Amino acid sequence: MVQADVDCQSLFEKHLESDMELSYQEFDQTMDSGFRVLGAKGCNEEAADLIEEYIRVNSAEQRSLRWHIAQLRAMHGANAEAVRYAKSSLLEQEDFSERALRWNDYVLATIAFLEGDREGLVRHRDKVAEGVGEHPGNELNLKLLDALIENFDTDYATALETL
Repeated sequence: MVQADVDCQSLFEKHLESDMELSYQEFDQTMDSGFRVLGAKGCNEEAADLIEEYIRVNSAEQRSLRWHIAQLRAMHGANAEAVRYAKSSLLEQEDFSERALRWNDYVLATIAFLEGDREGLVRHRDKVAEGVGEHPGNELNLKLLDALIENFDTDYATALETL
């Protein structure tokens, strides 16, 4: 939800001027920096637009950028776009002996939620649960997926408000 006193378009334009030269770390991985400033104020659509522009300007290929667009698009109800970006963030192959994060199952569970597929959501959630204890991200992602299951009949933003 957009904060009452926030002009998302002006904030977007300001960050469009200042953020294109940020490093990936500063733009995507640093709290209170880059697209996260817009997202924190509820300007999810503009935050996603900012990431798209960052990708274009910097020829950025980091998977997390596309995943964050997916999350932000889902937050404002653009599920088809969210699914498209989420699919583009999937790993071609996962080797849990090298990286125990159950990334693809987390993404596929989220896609299932966005597409109204409860069975797929639960199936992929259970695979993420198998990895709890192997990687801290699995536990965090499991909490998010459980919120999606508990709030299956709502939209993405409403489901995550329960966290």
